[in-house]
Amino acid sequence: MKIPKLFLGLFVGGLLGLLFWYYQKSTSAEDGALLLLDRLAAAEARIRQLEAEQQNTLENL
Repeated sequence: MKIPKLFLGLFVGGLLGLLFWYYQKSTSAEDGALLLLDRLAAAEARIRQLEAEQQNTLENL
């Protein structure tokens, strides 16, 4: 059975499109995870700062 070249081209193009989409999806997820880690680190630093300020305030009373 001979497959028309049109269907073969569509199949290969669809496969390449799917691979490109998956690559974009995986890299954007990594960027999102790194952003969340940065936000977590900033929040933890702010918590430490507020705890230190609270401790100083309690000691000065």
